[in-house]
Amino acid sequence: MKKVILMAAMALGLTACAQPQTAPEDSQLKQDYSACINSAEGNPDKVKGCQNMLNELAKDKKHQEFAQKETVRTLDYQNCIQATQTGNDQAVKAKCDKIWQEIRSNNK
Repeated sequence: MKKVILMAAMALGLTACAQPQTAPEDSQLKQDYSACINSAEGNPDKVKGCQNMLNELAKDKKHQEFAQKETVRTLDYQNCIQATQTGNDQAVKAKCDKIWQEIRSNNK
């Protein structure tokens, strides 16, 4: 009888120490954001639409760091596109392309 109680206590102790799995909703939201970015194909309006998903990700502690980095990249991309539209500078376009590649590679 003591062995059964001891085994039950050990099992409870081990399950209490186990790391919780990422909630499926969190994982799904991050996948949805990646799908949004990958389908945006560099279109600034579509990229801007993905920002709402980043805002939701930023509310979750597990994804805050990712969301903050991506927000900076996305805003940089938006500013870069605006600069390209107003200045039509090839150097700016190259910078935009580099930022876009960083965003895409981070979301594969």
